[in-house]
Amino acid sequence: MALASRDMESARLLNAAQPESAAFHVQQAVEKLLRAVLEWEGVLASNTHNIAALSAILPEGHDFRETFYGFGELSRSATLYRYPTSSARLPTVEAKTVAQQLMQVEQLQTSVAAWLAPRLK
Repeated sequence: MALASRDMESARLLNAAQPESAAFHVQQAVEKLLRAVLEWEGVLASNTHNIAALSAILPEGHDFRETFYGFGELSRSATLYRYPTSSARLPTVEAKTVAQQLMQVEQLQTSVAAWLAPRLK
């Protein structure tokens, strides 16, 4: 959870000047929140960055399985904006888009924290 918070803060700080880097941190925050849930559930996760694949290993009917699956499109941000395409150009993303994604991830973080709180007592 702490690492996810750090990624979200990085995304907020970078978004205006470097939205592509911010998008990477948004993806990382979701992945780390998902891994926190997987860890709590005792589910071993592979080293993939694919959010949909990771959410699929949550048990059927789990509170967060479908929620995390809905963030699956962010998986491409793990690499898309960090490596040039075959045309030697880096893909771009608008800061507005990243800001919207960040708001959704902040809501997710709140939900995950509320879900974990009684379990950590």
